[in-house]
Amino acid sequence: MATRKTKRALVIFFEDRNRSRVHDMLTNNLTDGQKSELYSAFLEDTIVNCIGLDNICIRISYIPGPTGKIVKGIIDKLKKNATGKELKALTPDCFKLVESVGDTVGERINNAAKAVFDEGYEQVVMIGCVTPTLPRSTISDAFRQAMKSDIVIGPTLEGSYYLFAMNKELPELFDKVDWSEDTTVYSQVARICSEDGIKAIEMDLWYDLRQPGDLEFLVRDINQYRMTGDEKSAICTEKVLEGILKDLPG
Repeated sequence: MATRKTKRALVIFFEDRNRSRVHDMLTNNLTDGQKSELYSAFLEDTIVNCIGLDNICIRISYIPGPTGKIVKGIIDKLKKNATGKELKALTPDCFKLVESVGDTVGERINNAAKAVFDEGYEQVVMIGCVTPTLPRSTISDAFRQAMKSDIVIGPTLEGSYYLFAMNKELPELFDKVDWSEDTTVYSQVARICSEDGIKAIEMDLWYDLRQPGDLEFLVRDINQYRMTGDEKSAICTEKVLEGILKDLPG
């Protein structure tokens, strides 16, 4: 159950579908091993970024398979090496690995939302993709916006989504979305909300490493973090990228 102080839950979805998309997006100059190493770094940085948030309980939703094995390995590593605030954030009452339930994206979102609201949480933010550089301030703002809206939507550049936030279950919304049309998810959700009188708030545009050009945004953001004195954000991704660049010809 939600604690007295913590009434907000963050659900991070890690699925093999995202893993396949990221692998397909990455340049042919990379070996399969390098692609897997980079993808694992994306996941680890996303998790580390999120456990730095205050007064938020985390549920990592995964489908058993390659990605599930990667996530479990990352969690074991973090628990072994974590200290202080990070170690406290990884305690069983606030941090859990849960298997995704449902055959479609909409079903998995609905079931994850129901589970956290049944636990007593009042707001939930869901990150649907790999987002190692998503600012913590964006997630915190999504929780605030969810207090005054039925749903908060984080749209991506190509018309999909990187975030949903809610203060109640919305099965009537997510069941109507055609999730196979990935680049129209945002427009579908916006249309359904308008037609059904569901109050929606839109977050700023972001990216979620689905398109080749997203890697440029990733490198830009890591460089910006370092220029402003942030030496921790996306550190695993940066190290893997540096190793890959050293191995590239020319």
